[in-house]
Amino acid sequence: MVGAEVALAPFVARREYFGCLIYDRAHSDYIPFDQDATEIFLRSQTQTLDEIYRDLSEKVTRQSFDQFIQLCSSIELMKNGTFQGTFIESTSHERLKHLSAPTMVYLQLTRYCNLACKHCWAEAGVARPRELTILEVRDLIDQLAAMGTFKLRLGGGEPLGRGDWADIVAHANSRGIRVSLSTNATMATKAVAERLAELDIESIKVSLEAGSEKSYDYIRGDRAYRKAIRGIKNLIELSKASVYFHVVLQKDNLTEIPSLVKTAEKHGVSRIVFDVAVPVGRAKENPRILLTPDEASSALDLARRIGETSRVEVEVAARVPPPYQKKRVFEGFGCECGHVHCHISSEGIVSAGGFVSHLLPAGSIREKPLADLWENGQGFKLLRGNPGNNICKRCNYYRSCRGGCRTRTYATIAALTEPDPLCLIARDTPPAG
Repeated sequence: MVGAEVALAPFVARREYFGCLIYDRAHSDYIPFDQDATEIFLRSQTQTLDEIYRDLSEKVTRQSFDQFIQLCSSIELMKNGTFQGTFIESTSHERLKHLSAPTMVYLQLTRYCNLACKHCWAEAGVARPRELTILEVRDLIDQLAAMGTFKLRLGGGEPLGRGDWADIVAHANSRGIRVSLSTNATMATKAVAERLAELDIESIKVSLEAGSEKSYDYIRGDRAYRKAIRGIKNLIELSKASVYFHVVLQKDNLTEIPSLVKTAEKHGVSRIVFDVAVPVGRAKENPRILLTPDEASSALDLARRIGETSRVEVEVAARVPPPYQKKRVFEGFGCECGHVHCHISSEGIVSAGGFVSHLLPAGSIREKPLADLWENGQGFKLLRGNPGNNICKRCNYYRSCRGGCRTRTYATIAALTEPDPLCLIARDTPPAG
């Protein structure tokens, strides 16, 4: 059980191989610091700043030391020379060359869903017989807080279709964990949105594959467009959470891109994320909907161009290489999957991401604690020890891209070391010879 000190502290630090990672509760963000900064935070609890500087004077100048203290004080990380947070007790960083715990966990609450989308990677529909119980989920949440994982994303299936979803969110909140939710919004009645407003929900991701009723109902396999729009309005007006759209591009909705952005504008949604269908689950069973790399690139470019003249922020999440620099707190080849984030299925299987839940499992939380699986799970070891390839390593985008998404690559071409199949740079780069 995690004490109130950790659950309520404005800053929570955990030791890492590079120094420490501090969770800023007010901004719901993690801040990495090196070994010297970590020493300053630890010593400030028992020593004066002058005493700390004397011990570090061979490494840093007085001016840089004072500037660092001033910077930390400006964001209230330090006050009167004392670190304002708490350190989680752990020694795992001493033997690891990767993060001691994920910064975010994606938890599939259930495989139940009231829709039947043609591209659904989870093949959602009917809840599985041995899904995690409320007691198991609460225990998992307690483990996350003890590990220093303070972000939890709940998805499915349709998480609002699980009767105890609000109790799960409330328990996470009691442990100081910020929760975000993925939903199709069709079950977001006014009562549900009002209940969400009573909880600490960081964001709500609404999956929306079309801006027109005809295309939406065709892709979703149900006459649910009007329910979704009503649910979106309820979430925006009543939930108090930040709502954004998530679009999975496929052959059946390429012409919907402009109307999707207009739908976001119409409803006051400030952000829309465009992704690409991956050959997993139903998308694998319906290969005709899958885009070629050229089609995906063209569609994402179109979305980006439309976003340039829209008041809606358009993010092209599937773009390889990414059009923006990413913060990286891990070394080597690969993406955040398995290095920073992990996925837990509704039946407790831990993996780097949902696409590889049964292809590259790390184990089950019903058999071992999450910390053990994160450190020793075979699926994670394969990803973290990935040597990569020379095409990616020679690329100018490597420090930011690191080869693209590993789980998408493995699910698409059954290879861990190859470049992301959506990358046109790699496709057009001749092999070294």
